[in-house]
Amino acid sequence: MKNIKPLIFMSFIISIFSCAAPQDRYNTQTGALLGAGIGAVAGQAIGRDTHATLLGAEIGTLLGSILGNAADQNAAAVKEAGSRQAVYYDNNRGNLESVPLRQQNPCRKVTRRIWENGRMVKETVEEICETD
Repeated sequence: MKNIKPLIFMSFIISIFSCAAPQDRYNTQTGALLGAGIGAVAGQAIGRDTHATLLGAEIGTLLGSILGNAADQNAAAVKEAGSRQAVYYDNNRGNLESVPLRQQNPCRKVTRRIWENGRMVKETVEEICETD
């Protein structure tokens, strides 16, 4: 019993500090949290046991974080289009770089470069239009 109190305390501290995230990763964490909840409910409804609930939570977390990360990258590109400055988005595996091109209309062209492990794997030019 003496060994369990420090473990509970450390898990509480880790959970508190894991909630503090940079603002540019907000959708990734929100997507992971919502995906875990929805996946757990779906897993329980389908499998009706603990194993199915945990599996649903894991799959939901993965899918939610992927969708949230895509939303964060899109938000970075929109932010860049409005500020007309280059935006760099860094995650654990790779980087995204959006560089604006000179435009005079409400739609802006952006060069988007995706880097993985220090090597550029994709470069595209996208048009982002601001909506009112």
